[in-house]
Amino acid sequence: MTRKLLATLAAGAAALIVASGAAFAQSVSLTLAHQYPSTQPIGDGYNLWAKRVEELSNGDIKVQVFPGSTLIGSDESFNAVSTGSVSASNMIGGFQAGDIPELASITMPFLFDDYAHYKRAVDGGLRELVASWYEAKNIKLLSFFPKGNDQVFHKSKFLLTPEDFAGAQIRGVGGASDDVLRALGANVVRLPTTEVTQGLQRGVVDGIVTNCVAHIGRSWYEQSPYASIVSLKNDIEGLGLNLDAWNELSEEQQKIVMDAAAEMEAFEWEMMERVESKECFDNWAEKKVNVQVTTPEQKAVLKEKVASVYDDYKAKLPILEDVLKIVEAAR
Repeated sequence: MTRKLLATLAAGAAALIVASGAAFAQSVSLTLAHQYPSTQPIGDGYNLWAKRVEELSNGDIKVQVFPGSTLIGSDESFNAVSTGSVSASNMIGGFQAGDIPELASITMPFLFDDYAHYKRAVDGGLRELVASWYEAKNIKLLSFFPKGNDQVFHKSKFLLTPEDFAGAQIRGVGGASDDVLRALGANVVRLPTTEVTQGLQRGVVDGIVTNCVAHIGRSWYEQSPYASIVSLKNDIEGLGLNLDAWNELSEEQQKIVMDAAAEMEAFEWEMMERVESKECFDNWAEKKVNVQVTTPEQKAVLKEKVASVYDDYKAKLPILEDVLKIVEAAR
């Protein structure tokens, strides 16, 4: 064998080793922790993302999923992703307004007319705006979808007028939502998601603010069988990935992660609108939950009562004016 051939073979072997090492370096393991149990369809979207990432990457990106707050609680997701304790988790605007005050501007009362209006606003500039807030906190926002309209659920009565809210002990979800409840006369109590059932049972709270999916999926209807459909606000939610973990991905891997997130986002938008318009009402009827929808006149009174919340937030949160311009342009 000639020296030239030996040199060629050696070079080829070295190249093969380098290529193998590069391929090995590209294998990625991610952790996804979210708060949703198997009974809540919102969690199905997160599980879909993990599944599609592995499929689209042919197993090159592995995602270990910890659902139902089995790894971190709902109030820990922001810090866990920002610091890299977990790779990814659910980002919820109302829960995280303390970390990103600007998020309160998206959770203002009666901001969106309906889901179509909300989606136009997201595509018309809200997505880029909110993503920049998260990126400044070391989180890459992969998707953006509605958390669902916040309704009010109580142990023994409907809350449809300001007089109904007066003095009620209501579990709030943070951000502007809590200020809305206070403007209506309620007393706001903060409880982690995992303590809501116990809080209702022990009388720590009389009622809760949440979407219909959580009310049914977490069996909170058992302790709060009066559903007041007031649609106070529609919070934002999205899948957040640690920015350092994102930057370590190759361009191809980043595309895979985003493609899977787009599928997840489409699933969440369709699911939430569908269940809110029909399935929740069917489930409530089956479970004998008492349901009352606000009349246009009642909603107008509620809007007038909480108008001061807009004035307060415009004064302390200048970005609200920019958000309102995007929302109005999409109306």
